[in-house]
Formats: sequence, structure tokens, C-alpha cells
Amino acid sequence: MEDTLQQILSHPLLSFTLALLCVLLLFAILKGLIKLVLIALILAVLYFGYVSFLQDEYPLPKIDDDLFDQWNEWIEPYRSIDLNVTLFDEHQSEDSNMKDTQRE
Repeated sequence: MEDTLQQILSHPLLSFTLALLCVLLLFAILKGLIKLVLIALILAVLYFGYVSFLQDEYPLPKIDDDLFDQWNEWIEPYRSIDLNVTLFDEHQSEDSNMKDTQRE
């Protein structure tokens, strides 16, 4: 590793080329991140613009609390069931399987 590093540092053209490659790679990564941030900002501005300016003409749908309560009552018996299911992981090592059986 140190020999390779010394060879790279001893050749100025190779050092310059690698530094330029690193700068271009960093620039490409930052460019992609900036695009993502700009798209997220544009979408946020459009959403908040819709909410503030067009909500009177095109209101967001209201959530029916009665329907929500009915769903909660329907789901409640299933939510309280503790299945306590342990799935077998075939990629575990023998040591971790032994530790699991010792705990029981």
C-alpha cells in the first residue's frame, strides 16, 4: 500500500490526474444532491402554494372521524393478539442458534 502511494506521489502527472478525477467525482455527487434538494423545494413550494391559495376553491378532502373510529373498533381484536412468532433464519451461524436455544 505504501509503495503504491509513493509511486503515485512520485509522478506529478498521475497525481494531478487522480486529483482532477476526485474533484470531478465530488462535483457530480454534489450536482446530484443539489438537483434533489431543488426538486424537493419546488414540490414543497407548490404544495404550500396549493394549500394557501387554492384551498377555498379546491379544498383538501376531510377525514371522516366516524369512519376512522369504526376501522379502529374493527381492527382492535386483531391488534391485541400477540402472535409471538419467531421465524427461522437459515443464514444464522451455529453459535447464534445455540445462544437462542440457551435463552429459552
